Amino acid sequence: MAIQSHLLTYDDLERMRETRDERLELIEGEMVVTPSPSPMHQLVVHRLAVLFDRAIVETGFGVVLESPLDVYLMAQNVFQPDRIVLLRDRFTHFGSNMVESAPNLTIEVISPSSRGYDRVIKRNVYARFGVHEFWLVDPDTRTITVFSDPREGRYQTETVASDVAVSATIPGVSVDLEALFAPVPGF
Repeated sequence: MAIQSHLLTYDDLERMRETRDERLELIEGEMVVTPSPSPMHQLVVHRLAVLFDRAIVETGFGVVLESPLDVYLMAQNVFQPDRIVLLRDRFTHFGSNMVESAPNLTIEVISPSSRGYDRVIKRNVYARFGVHEFWLVDPDTRTITVFSDPREGRYQTETVASDVAVSATIPGVSVDLEALFAPVPGF
């Protein structure tokens, strides 16, 4: 990370957004610009949304929200994950323009520009702030790494390479990786 004279805060981020059209996040007080995602990234995000909606929204367990939406973990950590899941116990933490607590489950689909932040820094911040489960989805390697059960700021980890990823937090949520990463017929 770049050395800065001071850590940026959510207020700084909001001021920057007034003059910039880019997707901006704060990661440990550093502003990070996220470029537009690839078509494959968006296809995977959409397929995950459909699966999670069926398992969570249609059963009344909670809501699935998508980026761009700020998840405010503290003044220096404001993320825009690809998808978040809030179960009923976290519904009261909606702010006027953000989610003001750790989601029950967060999904990040890796892009080349976000690989380092997602794999290490965001994972550590999510564990530290009590995100129950963090899915790191990698279209290039066709894997989902499920980080769950945070203890003392660290996750237990299971990598699923070619089978089914199962949520440790949300009953009935599983993802067939072959279907998730399948090409679009005719393209």
